[in-house]
Amino acid sequence: MLRIGLDLDGTICNFDKHYYNRFNKYPSESIDWAVTRNVNYILKYDKSFWLTIPVLRKPNFIPTCYCSVRVNNPRWTKDFLKRNNFPDAKLYQLKGGWGTSKYNILKNKVDVFIDDSIWNFEDLNSKEVKCLLITTESNKDYDTPYRINSLDINEINKVLNYAN
Repeated sequence: MLRIGLDLDGTICNFDKHYYNRFNKYPSESIDWAVTRNVNYILKYDKSFWLTIPVLRKPNFIPTCYCSVRVNNPRWTKDFLKRNNFPDAKLYQLKGGWGTSKYNILKNKVDVFIDDSIWNFEDLNSKEVKCLLITTESNKDYDTPYRINSLDINEINKVLNYAN
């Protein structure tokens, strides 16, 4: 059985839209002091924000784990997953900011990881943790044979078999 790990923000939930609704600005438009301030000094303590992020997609399989870089209380992330009926799986929530590698957590734990971040995608694949890039508005023009458009196990297997 394939051990699949899933990213959270941008992969299974729509952090960017939720952030926009709160601050009237997309966090991906620029990495600036206001975004850093809002995340580290406001959202970090806002349980309601983390529990009400809109769901983007759900897997039709049981993942081995979820892995994300977030500043909030991991209990709130677990509550979000449970409230939204995501399959039960281990949560790895790393502290840090943009550019924090997930490699040390994921090595030897997954056969493939699914992420929306081009940075994470390149980082993991360069370190021999197979990563698939799930299509989002911010990465749609990035050319790779390791792209998927859903969390459907048949599509994942097809891409893995084709790209290998």
